[in-house]
Amino acid sequence: MKKHALLSSFSLLFIFIGIFNTNAQDNPFQELEDIAIIDQKVMMPMRDGIRLATDIYRPKTNAKVPIIFSRTPYNFNSWGDGKQRTRTAQRALEAVKRGYAYVVQNERGRYFSEGEWDILGVPLTDGYDAFTWMKNQLWSNGKIGTLGCSSTAEWQMAVAALDHPSHAAMVPQAYGAGVGRVGSINEQGNWYRGGVEQML
Repeated sequence: MKKHALLSSFSLLFIFIGIFNTNAQDNPFQELEDIAIIDQKVMMPMRDGIRLATDIYRPKTNAKVPIIFSRTPYNFNSWGDGKQRTRTAQRALEAVKRGYAYVVQNERGRYFSEGEWDILGVPLTDGYDAFTWMKNQLWSNGKIGTLGCSSTAEWQMAVAALDHPSHAAMVPQAYGAGVGRVGSINEQGNWYRGGVEQML
């Protein structure tokens, strides 16, 4: 009987340890708070005075660091436990661990950002202005890479054509092949202009 009770106790102990470890892994924000300087809802100004809501996660270091930047129409925050918690904490954690700042921003007119929203983050100057703002921060080394999927990829393709000197790399994932207008019907000029495929 004692043997069974002992085995049951050890089993429960391992279950609790497993639950604790799972919870720790499920909450990367906890680890992120230990290793990063976190600034949430920074209102980044654009050239026309509109401000875009931006979360910044950067290593606790005096060194200047490169930036991974994602600008999105999707909500990157959640409020599940009554405290502000980012939905992108895991991505931010991986970036900070490797010596990068991770910056995520809501497009104009989305969630906490000011202004009117238009598909693909129009105007494209918002992307250019964001690069300039980040480049000028004291903690930035002036090198910015962009990252994102779907709509968050498509704006990268277009803003790259503006040739900002700090835009050093991009990883556009699952972008559309014919997004936007064609000719007089609905032209965004993303892939087709006047019905003809174009290079950006």
